[in-house]
Amino acid sequence: MEEMLLQDLSQRDWLGILNQSLLTPALLPVLLVNNGVSVERLTQLARMSLNLYEPYGRHILYKSPEIEVMLAKWSYRSAASPHNHGYSRGLIWFLKGDFNEQHFQFSKGQLNAVGAPVYFAEGDVATVVSSDIHSCSPVGEGISLHLYSPAIQEMKVWDLANKETLTVADECGAWVPQKSDLIIKRVKWE
Repeated sequence: MEEMLLQDLSQRDWLGILNQSLLTPALLPVLLVNNGVSVERLTQLARMSLNLYEPYGRHILYKSPEIEVMLAKWSYRSAASPHNHGYSRGLIWFLKGDFNEQHFQFSKGQLNAVGAPVYFAEGDVATVVSSDIHSCSPVGEGISLHLYSPAIQEMKVWDLANKETLTVADECGAWVPQKSDLIIKRVKWE
Protein backbone atom coordinates (compact mmCIF):
# COMPACT_ATOMS: atom_id res chain seq x y z
CA MET A 1 0.00 0.00 0.00
CA GLU A 2 2.70 2.48 1.04
CA GLU A 3 4.83 1.62 -1.99
CA MET A 4 1.91 2.29 -4.30
CA LEU A 5 1.22 5.64 -2.61
CA LEU A 6 4.87 6.65 -2.88
CA GLN A 7 5.08 5.61 -6.51
CA ASP A 8 1.94 7.59 -7.27
CA LEU A 9 3.31 10.66 -5.44
CA SER A 10 6.58 10.45 -7.38
CA GLN A 11 4.60 11.16 -10.57
CA ARG A 12 3.60 14.64 -9.39
CA ASP A 13 5.13 17.86 -10.76
CA TRP A 14 6.41 18.88 -7.33
CA LEU A 15 8.64 21.68 -8.63
CA GLY A 16 5.77 23.14 -10.66
CA ILE A 17 3.47 22.99 -7.63
CA LEU A 18 6.07 24.73 -5.44
CA ASN A 19 6.83 27.42 -8.02
CA GLN A 20 3.12 28.18 -8.48
CA SER A 21 2.70 28.46 -4.69
CA LEU A 22 5.69 30.60 -3.73
CA LEU A 23 4.03 33.93 -4.57
CA THR A 24 0.75 32.90 -2.90
CA PRO A 25 1.55 30.23 -0.29
CA ALA A 26 -2.13 29.71 0.58
CA LEU A 27 -2.50 28.11 -2.89
CA LEU A 28 -0.29 25.16 -1.93
CA PRO A 29 -3.03 23.00 -0.34
CA VAL A 30 -5.40 23.67 -3.27
CA LEU A 31 -2.75 22.81 -5.87
CA LEU A 32 -1.79 19.64 -4.01
CA VAL A 33 -5.38 18.45 -3.65
CA ASN A 34 -6.00 19.23 -7.34
CA ASN A 35 -2.98 17.00 -8.09
CA GLY A 36 -4.33 14.11 -6.02
CA VAL A 37 -2.26 14.79 -2.90
CA SER A 38 -4.75 14.84 -0.02
CA VAL A 39 -4.26 15.25 3.72
CA GLU A 40 -5.62 11.71 4.16
CA ARG A 41 -3.06 10.19 1.78
CA LEU A 42 -0.21 12.07 3.41
CA THR A 43 -1.38 11.14 6.91
CA GLN A 44 -1.22 7.46 5.91
CA LEU A 45 2.47 7.88 5.07
CA ALA A 46 3.50 9.86 8.17
CA ARG A 47 5.44 8.01 10.84
CA MET A 48 7.08 8.92 14.13
CA SER A 49 10.80 8.72 14.70
CA LEU A 50 11.99 5.73 16.70
CA ASN A 51 14.82 7.85 18.16
CA LEU A 52 13.89 9.84 21.25
CA TYR A 53 16.27 12.71 20.43
CA GLU A 54 14.60 13.35 17.06
CA PRO A 55 11.54 15.63 17.36
CA TYR A 56 9.89 14.19 14.26
CA GLY A 57 10.01 11.28 11.87
CA ARG A 58 11.28 12.25 8.40
CA HIS A 59 9.81 10.62 5.34
CA ILE A 60 11.22 11.78 2.01
CA LEU A 61 8.36 11.50 -0.47
CA TYR A 62 10.31 12.78 -3.45
CA LYS A 63 13.81 14.10 -4.04
CA SER A 64 15.72 15.34 -7.06
CA PRO A 65 18.49 17.94 -7.30
CA GLU A 66 15.79 20.57 -7.97
CA ILE A 67 13.34 19.75 -5.15
CA GLU A 68 12.89 17.81 -1.92
CA VAL A 69 9.48 16.88 -0.52
CA MET A 70 9.55 15.72 3.10
CA LEU A 71 6.73 14.63 5.39
CA ALA A 72 7.27 15.10 9.14
CA LYS A 73 5.29 13.48 11.95
CA TRP A 74 6.03 15.36 15.15
CA SER A 75 6.17 13.98 18.67
CA TYR A 76 3.98 15.62 21.31
CA ARG A 77 5.16 19.19 21.97
CA SER A 78 8.62 18.51 20.54
CA ALA A 79 10.71 21.21 18.89
CA ALA A 80 13.20 21.29 16.06
CA SER A 81 16.60 22.72 16.89
CA PRO A 82 17.21 26.19 15.47
CA HIS A 83 18.30 25.63 11.85
CA ASN A 84 18.47 27.10 8.39
CA HIS A 85 17.78 25.34 5.09
CA GLY A 86 21.17 25.60 3.42
CA TYR A 87 20.63 27.11 -0.03
CA SER A 88 16.94 26.20 -0.24
CA ARG A 89 13.69 28.08 -0.08
CA GLY A 90 10.25 26.60 0.13
CA LEU A 91 6.98 26.12 1.93
CA ILE A 92 5.71 24.18 4.95
CA TRP A 93 2.07 23.04 5.01
CA PHE A 94 0.89 22.28 8.55
CA LEU A 95 -1.40 19.33 7.78
CA LYS A 96 -2.41 18.20 11.25
CA GLY A 97 -2.18 20.16 14.47
CA ASP A 98 -1.29 23.75 15.28
CA PHE A 99 2.34 24.91 15.30
CA ASN A 100 4.58 27.72 16.54
CA GLU A 101 7.56 29.01 14.60
CA GLN A 102 10.34 31.01 16.25
CA HIS A 103 12.84 33.00 14.19
CA PHE A 104 16.43 33.60 15.34
CA GLN A 105 19.45 35.72 14.50
CA PHE A 106 23.02 34.56 15.06
CA SER A 107 25.50 37.35 15.70
CA LYS A 108 28.75 37.68 17.64
CA GLY A 109 28.59 34.15 19.01
CA GLN A 110 25.01 34.48 20.24
CA LEU A 111 21.77 33.01 18.97
CA ASN A 112 18.88 35.30 19.86
CA ALA A 113 15.15 34.95 19.29
CA VAL A 114 13.73 37.58 16.94
CA GLY A 115 10.22 38.69 17.86
CA ALA A 116 7.49 36.56 19.33
CA PRO A 117 6.72 33.06 18.05
CA VAL A 118 4.44 32.98 15.00
CA TYR A 119 1.35 30.79 15.38
CA PHE A 120 0.15 28.59 12.51
CA ALA A 121 -3.22 26.87 12.70
CA GLU A 122 -3.80 23.47 11.13
CA GLY A 123 -3.96 23.97 7.36
CA ASP A 124 -1.78 27.10 7.29
CA VAL A 125 1.32 27.43 5.09
CA ALA A 126 4.65 29.00 6.13
CA THR A 127 7.31 30.39 3.80
CA VAL A 128 10.95 29.34 4.19
CA VAL A 129 13.86 31.44 2.91
CA SER A 130 17.44 30.19 2.75
CA SER A 131 18.92 32.85 5.03
CA ASP A 132 16.38 32.37 7.81
CA ILE A 133 17.16 30.59 11.08
CA HIS A 134 14.04 29.17 12.70
CA SER A 135 12.54 26.41 14.78
CA CYS A 136 9.08 24.85 14.55
CA SER A 137 7.17 23.03 17.25
CA PRO A 138 3.68 21.56 17.37
CA VAL A 139 1.29 22.71 20.09
CA GLY A 140 0.45 19.01 20.63
CA GLU A 141 1.28 16.40 18.02
CA GLY A 142 1.46 17.34 14.38
CA ILE A 143 2.15 16.47 10.76
CA SER A 144 3.74 18.86 8.27
CA LEU A 145 4.69 18.69 4.59
CA HIS A 146 7.90 20.48 3.53
CA LEU A 147 8.78 21.41 -0.05
CA TYR A 148 12.29 22.81 -0.62
CA SER A 149 14.04 23.94 -3.78
CA PRO A 150 16.76 23.07 -4.47
CA ALA A 151 16.94 19.89 -2.36
CA ILE A 152 18.39 20.61 1.09
CA GLN A 153 22.19 20.86 1.12
CA GLU A 154 24.54 22.05 3.86
CA MET A 155 21.81 22.75 6.40
CA LYS A 156 23.11 24.28 9.60
CA VAL A 157 21.78 23.35 13.05
CA TRP A 158 22.55 25.52 16.09
CA ASP A 159 23.52 23.31 19.05
CA LEU A 160 22.48 25.34 22.09
CA ALA A 161 23.93 22.93 24.68
CA ASN A 162 27.45 22.86 23.20
CA LYS A 163 27.38 26.37 21.71
CA GLU A 164 28.25 25.12 18.23
CA THR A 165 26.91 25.56 14.73
CA LEU A 166 26.78 22.22 12.93
CA THR A 167 26.64 21.70 9.19
CA VAL A 168 24.78 18.42 8.87
CA ALA A 169 24.50 15.74 6.19
CA ASP A 170 21.64 16.11 3.72
CA GLU A 171 19.77 13.16 5.24
CA CYS A 172 19.76 14.70 8.74
CA GLY A 173 16.72 16.50 10.09
CA ALA A 174 16.55 19.72 12.11
CA TRP A 175 18.09 18.37 15.30
CA VAL A 176 21.53 17.85 16.80
CA PRO A 177 22.53 14.45 15.41
CA GLN A 178 23.70 11.76 17.80
CA LYS A 179 25.73 10.05 15.06
CA SER A 180 28.98 11.91 14.35
CA ASP A 181 28.98 10.83 10.69
CA LEU A 182 25.95 13.11 10.15
CA ILE A 183 28.02 16.15 11.19
CA ILE A 184 30.03 17.57 8.29
CA LYS A 185 31.44 20.59 10.12
CA ARG A 186 31.46 22.06 13.65
CA VAL A 187 32.06 25.71 14.45
CA LYS A 188 32.36 26.73 18.11
CA TRP A 189 30.68 29.98 19.09
CA GLU A 190 33.06 32.64 20.32
